[in-house]
Amino acid sequence: MIHPRPLLGEPRTTERPYLAINMVSTLDGRAAVNGSAVGIGSTADKHLMRELRAEADVVMHGAGTVRADPLSARVPPDLAEGRVRLGLSPQPLGAIVTRSGNLPPHHPYYESSTVIYVTSQNPVPVRFATVDICHVPSVEAAVHDLARRNVRRILCEGGPTLNAALFAARLIDEVFLTISPKVVGGDNPLTILKGPQFPSTIRLELRSFVELDSELFLRYAVTNDL
Repeated sequence: MIHPRPLLGEPRTTERPYLAINMVSTLDGRAAVNGSAVGIGSTADKHLMRELRAEADVVMHGAGTVRADPLSARVPPDLAEGRVRLGLSPQPLGAIVTRSGNLPPHHPYYESSTVIYVTSQNPVPVRFATVDICHVPSVEAAVHDLARRNVRRILCEGGPTLNAALFAARLIDEVFLTISPKVVGGDNPLTILKGPQFPSTIRLELRSFVELDSELFLRYAVTNDL
């Protein structure tokens, strides 16, 4: 077992949902290799990702992550059945955050219910009955809109630009980080955060730690504001 259950926590306030990010990186800090996180984590890491999704009302991604991978926000049928037993919808709501609106017109993500939050007035070339396009002024506004949709738990799977924006807006409650026993090297590696330096250090507290086949599974709580 990786981390105590349940994995996701409860909202700290009535103003916004609980929000956790889940990321994987190599030992030298790379969150992507050749533009994608695919192949960094193990089978156990992928299983943890699915279990986290199974507890979330919403699975959130940045547009860059969607452009890079043919991913979706869905869970497999066995976990979908478990969600229904918990009183959740069979599949999490997908949420994509973009400023540019630069998203592919066709993508596996759109095959289930999705909200695309556009933090500008740029158009989005997506026309699916399953997709709701919502223009908002900021990432904070996107999270508060999800609260109005009765969302209690959000799982963000990156990418690094969205992670940084959520940290800067003080919206993250916990961080799940898998450290893969791999070293890649290279110049200017993409880490789990990409953006301006924060005004002050954000401190985290280790909640659980598991080692499995030399892979480290870490769970941190964010303990203070910027």
